[in-house]
Amino acid sequence: MIKKILVIGGTGMLGFPVAKQLKDDGYTSDILTTNPDKAAKKFGDGFNYISGDVKSESELRKTLKDYDGAHINLNSNSYKDLQEIEVKGCRNIVNVLKGSEVKKITLISCLGVSEANTHIPFIKAKMEMEHEVQNSGVSYTIFNCTQFMESIPLYIRNGKAMILGKQNHKIHWLAAEDYARMVSRSFELKASDFKNYSVIGPEEFTMEEVFKQYIEKKDADLKITKVSLGMLGFIASITFNSKLKYLVDLMRYFDTTPERFDPKNFPEVLGQAKTSLNEWLSKGNS
Repeated sequence: MIKKILVIGGTGMLGFPVAKQLKDDGYTSDILTTNPDKAAKKFGDGFNYISGDVKSESELRKTLKDYDGAHINLNSNSYKDLQEIEVKGCRNIVNVLKGSEVKKITLISCLGVSEANTHIPFIKAKMEMEHEVQNSGVSYTIFNCTQFMESIPLYIRNGKAMILGKQNHKIHWLAAEDYARMVSRSFELKASDFKNYSVIGPEEFTMEEVFKQYIEKKDADLKITKVSLGMLGFIASITFNSKLKYLVDLMRYFDTTPERFDPKNFPEVLGQAKTSLNEWLSKGNS
């Protein structure tokens, strides 16, 4: 029986909801972070904040020995971090878990992970991470998620809701709280072992449709602005801004690639996502 779970990357936008849900469901939920003091100031003293760096396998070996479950939520905003933190970090975690008491690993990934899309560095990295977990010999559940509602405020700056590119594809926007409940249940249900699940929200909207609801519900003065990815790419190249280049490439992928999923891979055993965009906005999320 799994009782004590380490959330690796638990101070992020999608990691902390998982840590909180695990705690609410009765697990001992600890958070691995490179800065425990900063994390404690942000989230309070309701968690154990464990100091550690996924880039150091030796540090992880000291940390992971005390857990019987682990959730991997790694994120990056540059190509360097994509390799150093996500791919190599996941590899280090799995190498340590192979010889530990951990009985179950959960991993957040994304929709669209396939051999056909590995020419895209972001997707290739996610596939490499999935393979590390799948080949670990440890029970796992991988969540291939669509875009999250929690990302919406990131596109709002100085009274403008920015659409980067055209972004005309409809997306089944997902609330982090729904996803977090699925992750928590996966540690309990054996039926979810050794599975990849496609995780989407209950409604589909283009980004412009999302912003129109945001304006109606939250900020009537907000203006929707479309920003050229070509222009942003040019700015990134002349300023040598690696984070902007990574963002442009990521948004170009979303701009040109429709949301794809197989209904056969829905996590019905873990419960479907039910939070609507209107409900999410009504809860004060912004």
